[in-house]
Amino acid sequence: MDRSWMNHNGVKDRKQPKYIAGVNEFLQFAFRGKSGETMLKCPCLDCRLVMSQNRKNMQCHLLVYGIDQSYKPWVSHGESAEKTNNNEDGYREEVSDNDDEIDEMPFDDMAPFVFDATNAWNSINSTPVNENEGTTNIGLNSGTHETPRLLQKLMEDMEADLYPGCKTFKRLEFIMSLLHIKVSNKWSDKSFSMLLNALHRAFNYDNNLPSSSYKAKKYTKALGLDYARIDAYVNHCVLFRKEYTNEVKCPKCLAPTWKQDVSQDDESSYEDEGAKRKIRVPQLVLRHFPLIPRLQRMFMCSKLAMHMRWHKKKHFGDDDDGIMRHPRDSKSWKSLDELYPDFVADARNVRLALASDGFNPAANMSSRYSIWLVMLVPYNLPPWMCMKSDNMMLSLLIPSPKSPGNDIDVFLQPLIDELKELWETGVQTFDSHSKETFNMRAVLMWTISDFPAYANLSGWSTKGAMACPNCHKDTNSEWLKHGHKWCYMCHRVFLEPDHNWRLNKRFFSKKVERRPPPNSLSGHDALEQLHGYPNVEFGKDDKGKRKRGERYIVHQ
Repeated sequence: MDRSWMNHNGVKDRKQPKYIAGVNEFLQFAFRGKSGETMLKCPCLDCRLVMSQNRKNMQCHLLVYGIDQSYKPWVSHGESAEKTNNNEDGYREEVSDNDDEIDEMPFDDMAPFVFDATNAWNSINSTPVNENEGTTNIGLNSGTHETPRLLQKLMEDMEADLYPGCKTFKRLEFIMSLLHIKVSNKWSDKSFSMLLNALHRAFNYDNNLPSSSYKAKKYTKALGLDYARIDAYVNHCVLFRKEYTNEVKCPKCLAPTWKQDVSQDDESSYEDEGAKRKIRVPQLVLRHFPLIPRLQRMFMCSKLAMHMRWHKKKHFGDDDDGIMRHPRDSKSWKSLDELYPDFVADARNVRLALASDGFNPAANMSSRYSIWLVMLVPYNLPPWMCMKSDNMMLSLLIPSPKSPGNDIDVFLQPLIDELKELWETGVQTFDSHSKETFNMRAVLMWTISDFPAYANLSGWSTKGAMACPNCHKDTNSEWLKHGHKWCYMCHRVFLEPDHNWRLNKRFFSKKVERRPPPNSLSGHDALEQLHGYPNVEFGKDDKGKRKRGERYIVHQ
């Protein structure tokens, strides 16, 4: 469908037959299978996909006000997100020939995908050539060669037929298709293992075909999508890492690292009859999905690496027209560009947002068990990609019978270490789009959370007399004697000095408001307030409450 008419919607252009024909073609596509009275979002410059109109009113709006040129693709009017094309202007247009067809993920482009992953590992983890052997050792940063072996297995499965004479599937393509079906339809591991077991028998117990869900998931390990298990202490004091790796008791609360009542003898894993060993189960396990390999993985795919530069290019004409289409139009984004020009120089440097919240996995509000998630959103991608679940990255999974509360800082340590490394030094990353290695850096722009989670992440209490994070110590609060709660008033200070409501006594506590708004708290002011609190400790007591008093010592 030709959409060049969208770029010519001036006052005079809207009277041309080409623009009128384009509007009619758009309306025919948007209202296909619908009546003319159906209300759909209007993409005109007045409604901007906020207000809904019927077909007749939408046609009038598009002819009078013009269509929003940035509305590409037409996702609010039925275009599928599965089939995509890139036009000459760099827009990502989504096309769907049949809305009723089953969404399928094509895996016929597996060769470039595997080659990109192999080139990335060769470029980042290669060591000097051994003169004696004449080979180059390629491995993980830890020194193992497991990932290159898995990459070699991917190469073999990519070229092998599913069975002799098969012309429709390669082995790797078939396995990836099954994994995609499992995730898309939310199959359990048990049902997926039963399917693979049946297929394994149907293919005469072919050892090259995975027989369980566990073996099929090993294909993702070569792409850097694994996670690390980090033991934690039950009272959230410290993590079982770095200097506390070999500890058997918490150095602060002396709580045991292992569950005493779960330990038992196990004879199944030993060949010698009568041999026994102790199974040690940790009190609490933090699951950390490393951020750096996942960001490197985004640049392994050449198409995704191209989209990681999207925010640097102009796609909507004038970027200073006051319209918020992407986080790059925000003041925070532009302020960062001014403060750190060396970071902005490379468009591939990643900008992230952190989101955190807790939920009950059993969907039972009477249960006390809760899990906290920490997720990261890459904002380099276009607006139709950055907030999709495929591109959002799970970083931490914090299980606990109780909420981490203010002790969430303890569990954030692995992620903070990665963010500091990405900001200060960066990591070598292979760009499959430009076929070169560059130093990738990343910055955390802001956090996304509700008010209780905001209190845990920021350290500012969002309840009590000074609950407002913007007004901080100047919060106007009053205690309701009979209601037994805090009430927050005096919001008129944020109005203009000459606003009529400032002089209104009747509706606002019978007072005239002449005070200026409180000064915003900058980052330097926050650090100044924290000065003098070097002995802040984390952890909970036996009752699950955080100990106060001597844990916060101010040195004068």
